[in-house]
Amino acid sequence: MSAQSVEEDSILIIPTPDEEEKILRVKLEEDPDGEEGSSIPWNHLPDPEIFRQRFRQFGYQDSPGPREAVSQLRELCRLWLRPETHTKEQILELVVLEQFVAILPKELQTWVRDHHPENGEEAVTVLEDLESELDDPGQPVSLRRRKREVLVEDMVSQEAAQGLPSSELDAVENQLKWASWELHSLRHCVTIP
Repeated sequence: MSAQSVEEDSILIIPTPDEEEKILRVKLEEDPDGEEGSSIPWNHLPDPEIFRQRFRQFGYQDSPGPREAVSQLRELCRLWLRPETHTKEQILELVVLEQFVAILPKELQTWVRDHHPENGEEAVTVLEDLESELDDPGQPVSLRRRKREVLVEDMVSQEAAQGLPSSELDAVENQLKWASWELHSLRHCVTIP
């Protein structure tokens, strides 16, 4: 055993049923200077997306009282936004990115999340690339239509992998077709002065 004292500090994270075995334990080591620092580098912690989801899904009934609920929300928010490593601007960008993705149609949310953008500009680029891929004027109409069909099939198969019943998959497929059509129509109908 080294001369450094090891202190174990558990972060209370209420796991979902399928994540019960994934309780995060953080070990704090005392530096020779007497300062505490995490023995787990931030880049080895679970994806911030996990903490964002837990922060957004946290319910009052998940805690024994109001003080504990606020404390748990603060901790989940801190683990999501990581103020120790992010600037104010980066934190604002994360919140804006989350809201932007939340206001997108469901099928576009899936598409953007699958591309893991780190900020709003990257999310916009993902959507613009999708739009240009679906609407390349140099391609024959039949090829553009086929690309849309492949995209719909791809998104539906992703939703199926997430365990949706077939009736919901049909609804998702129809939504995707309409969203693709709406995106195409809006792009050609909207004029900016």
